[in-house]
Amino acid sequence: MKKSLVISQESWVSGRGAWVIIHGLRSRPYSLLCCLVFHFSLFTHHFSAAQTLHVVTKTVERTFEYKPSEMVQLYAERSDVEISTWARNEVKIVVELSARHPDRATAQKDLEVLRYVAEKSGKTIALRNFVVLPPSQTKPQSNLKTRYVLLLPATCHVEIQNSFGKTTLRGLQKDTRLRTEFCTNEIADLKGKLTLYAYFGELKVLDFEGNMNLTTDRTDVLIRAPKGNCRVRAQHGSLEVEADKTQVKLDIETKNTELKNGTVAKK
Repeated sequence: MKKSLVISQESWVSGRGAWVIIHGLRSRPYSLLCCLVFHFSLFTHHFSAAQTLHVVTKTVERTFEYKPSEMVQLYAERSDVEISTWARNEVKIVVELSARHPDRATAQKDLEVLRYVAEKSGKTIALRNFVVLPPSQTKPQSNLKTRYVLLLPATCHVEIQNSFGKTTLRGLQKDTRLRTEFCTNEIADLKGKLTLYAYFGELKVLDFEGNMNLTTDRTDVLIRAPKGNCRVRAQHGSLEVEADKTQVKLDIETKNTELKNGTVAKK
């Protein structure tokens, strides 16, 4: 297993974010969903959109040996996730932790409480990000964000949960499971089995071949050129399917969903 660390700083135009907080190392993490509304209102009250933010980042690289039947499991919050494939029997992980704030010292201090875990246990390589806040330290004032970039064998099983970010998957060919909330998702050139639940966001599935099972709520969905079996259960949002019906078996049911470009659902 290999590991490297890089810390950098830069400037940026003002943005917004949310955090998850753990009071003390032994405390239980709280979901970002619980503090989203509070933080957004607090952050926009203090910082105007025109302010310049200082960005402090910490980048860590890890590499794990991969064996057939192993899986990658990622539980992410306030994260951008990018996964693609390569020919090596290794899983390479690049994690970028960042803090944005008009005051550089505050960004540097807040970055120290943003943590991640990447570990291998049995047949699972597990990753997650969280905040650890010592009892004596106030809540972070910075916009905290995590970015994951993964390279792994095409036949690796993948299970991902993400919220308030972006998820991009390319080239996977086995069993892929994805659950997102408030995310933009793009899935391209996948084969095998795809099981996906998306709440409130956008979803593009391009050139998928295999068995696809999608459940979406308040999500704008585009499915283009699927092959195999495509089952969709959508409510609210919109749905557009561009498919050669000789190449795919469609099973689509919708509720309060806008159907685009001639897409047809069961009555």
